[in-house]
Amino acid sequence: MNGQSGLSLMELLYSPEPDVTRIIDTFVTRFNAAYGIPGTDRWDITKEDWQRYEFLGDRVLSLIIAQSLFTQRDTVLDEGSMTKILSGVVSNRALDALTRKHEKRAFSRLIPRSIGEQNTYGERITGGAFEAFIGALYCEVGLDDVIFFVNAIMKDALNSYNPSQNAKGILQEYYQKKDRSDVPEYRETIRTGPDHKPIFTCQVFFRNELLGEGTGVTKQQAEQAAAKRALEALGQIQR
Repeated sequence: MNGQSGLSLMELLYSPEPDVTRIIDTFVTRFNAAYGIPGTDRWDITKEDWQRYEFLGDRVLSLIIAQSLFTQRDTVLDEGSMTKILSGVVSNRALDALTRKHEKRAFSRLIPRSIGEQNTYGERITGGAFEAFIGALYCEVGLDDVIFFVNAIMKDALNSYNPSQNAKGILQEYYQKKDRSDVPEYRETIRTGPDHKPIFTCQVFFRNELLGEGTGVTKQQAEQAAAKRALEALGQIQR
């Protein structure tokens, strides 16, 4: 499948920062031209075939994420940790959240009319659209090309679930293991810089006791930095 710009679908998939909208548009346009009705604004596929691709895509995604967790070099995860991360990353809720980071129109093109007419655009449908897309890509270009694309587009989501990258999760688990009912609380204290490029400062407290403070270009990054400082102070990770 070649895109209108002259770049093939595989070339688009190998971008370190994939243009998801362009990739989906290229895929749908070329798929419909090859197998469906050319010019159709949505993926021209039956509900049954869409569900078959969804089934396949779920398995392909699970394999890719499992491989990524198994081969990561920063820490060695046990089976329980890998299972927990995997189930979180490939859940309908996580995949739905992933689609919301990109242009809505692009992912709506992956939902056939037979399903779109039901007007049930919940987590199950949007997550399923991503799975079906991955399943179809696997059939079109093969596993290696899909692996590169999935690892690039899901990098942030995977890191947020990965205990080695998720200081907030480690800090919460630390207090849960102490049989305490409360959880750490995060508060944004300062926001500096221009509106288009703010810098956030957040503090983390436990029962109103300050544990740590951190900054970042997003509120989430600032909270992660604050949690990391708290873990350092608690002796849970090294500085």
